[in-house]
Amino acid sequence: MKKNIIILLISIYSMPAFADSMFDQGEDLLMKNQLSDAVLMFEASLEQDRTNAKTYLYLGYIYEIKQDYNSAVRVLSQGAVDASSMKEQIYFNLGNNYFKLADYNNAAAMYSKALQSKNGFAEPYLNRANCRVKTAEYSLAVRDYNLYLSLKPDDPQRPQIERMISTLQGSIADEEQRKKEEEQRRLAEQARQKALLDSVLNSLNNAGSDTTNLSAESESVEDIEIDLDIED
Repeated sequence: MKKNIIILLISIYSMPAFADSMFDQGEDLLMKNQLSDAVLMFEASLEQDRTNAKTYLYLGYIYEIKQDYNSAVRVLSQGAVDASSMKEQIYFNLGNNYFKLADYNNAAAMYSKALQSKNGFAEPYLNRANCRVKTAEYSLAVRDYNLYLSLKPDDPQRPQIERMISTLQGSIADEEQRKKEEEQRRLAEQARQKALLDSVLNSLNNAGSDTTNLSAESESVEDIEIDLDIED
């Protein structure tokens, strides 16, 4: 009888309802700002159900608050594989944590995946633009800022974003001018070197011509017959 009760308890604890109970307790602890206890409950919940996207998002959020960005990346990366929904938010949060780790290339890649997961998701454009400013990809950043504003025309940050776009466009113009001037200098130096080489080559040709004339004159001298009167 006792053995049957133990088996029954094990089966009850293994049911989704018990997992949901742990998840609910985790949410309650999170709302009370008892973050360490909430982590334990969410981790336990994942042992029962690894497909609940919210569990990964909550855990990632807690680790992010704790500034443990590597743990947030670890949890959210697993969520991107196992979760059955909310992929766009998982990828977006992954991007945010990579950004805080100054891993701007991976951050941009995660924002791109978020955009692929949900059409019309505006925020990844803004954050990916910020990544591209960090990696000096200014033209791509301008494009992303403009795409964001097209989706969020009434964003309160619009003046700052437009100012950023203007600044980047100025930087792009300056860089294009710098490259143009550099190309002009390169072409001028190339022309100078060609003129120098042509001058040297011309000198060599002239020297060769002088040598040929001297040889011809020598042959002409050798062909002259001179009659000498020899007295006995």
